[in-house]
Amino acid sequence: MNQESVLCSRIGHSTDDRMLLSPTEALTTMALVPIAVFVLVLLAISVPLQHSFGSNRTLDFSLFPDGSTHVFYEIESNPLYPDTQVMLFGDSIENLVVEDENGFLLTTEKLDDNSNIFEIETLGASSILINYDTYSLVSKNGKVWSFTIHASTEFTLHMPENSVIVGMSTFPIGMDDDGNRATLFLPTGPVEITYFLTVAESAQIEPLPEAEDSSQYLLAVGIVAIIIVAIIGIVLKSRKKPNITIPERPTQETENQYDLQSVMSDVDVREDDKEIIKFIHENGGEVLESELRKKFLQPRTTMWRAVKRLERQGKIVIVKKDQQNLVKLKNMEVQDE
Repeated sequence: MNQESVLCSRIGHSTDDRMLLSPTEALTTMALVPIAVFVLVLLAISVPLQHSFGSNRTLDFSLFPDGSTHVFYEIESNPLYPDTQVMLFGDSIENLVVEDENGFLLTTEKLDDNSNIFEIETLGASSILINYDTYSLVSKNGKVWSFTIHASTEFTLHMPENSVIVGMSTFPIGMDDDGNRATLFLPTGPVEITYFLTVAESAQIEPLPEAEDSSQYLLAVGIVAIIIVAIIGIVLKSRKKPNITIPERPTQETENQYDLQSVMSDVDVREDDKEIIKFIHENGGEVLESELRKKFLQPRTTMWRAVKRLERQGKIVIVKKDQQNLVKLKNMEVQDE
């Protein structure tokens, strides 16, 4: 056997045949082995580095009357990559569910509290389905709602039911309307959609109270009503009607108290005037001037001079009553007071 030959194992067959290599060929083979190993290591390292961000296949936003937004992603993924990073829309993420194309839940972790980048374990998954809710994509000013987003891919926007669009920052690619809900197909870039809700949708109708609550409510209303009625009754009752003093006709006792005899004996009183005083006394101490004229058949001026004369003497007083002159005996009036 040549000493410059090297004995090597034969590849492929289970025979005892041997292959001889020259030293140069052996050295070349030994030099290539580390290079091949290094290349394989680089390839192995480069595979996980290529996970990065998955590419969107579908992006849908569904708006609801309470201001919430349901987001749906469908992202393509390389099943050889151990994980995939995805940036979600919105600051607040709720009810997050991530699945593969077979419906198996995938482990998800948020990389940074200050960002919305999530890392999903996607080894063996060729498609990622993401569903979640957020309240940070819609704002409200008065009665007008605004949906604002900056998307890197075309997306679909489902408007709330019974909503009316009043403004769009960009023209949609397409639009569909089923009568209750409009659907917009929008391009990439910044998009702002403003809308308001009709009364039927925006009005928040509270459920009717149960029977027990209703009866308690009616009882409370009844008690309040009774209290109000009682207060009104007390107020009305406290308002006294103005006292109208109706002069009482002198009784027999009052007549006896009047000293008619002294008047009749007064020499300063004329005889015809005494008859007037007597007539007034007999009629309860007061008569109308018209009754005196009728009794004594005197004209108005004559009778007026007579009663004025008696008034100056302090025997009677004259008061107005229903645009007539009421003649009263003064002493009887003093006794009544």
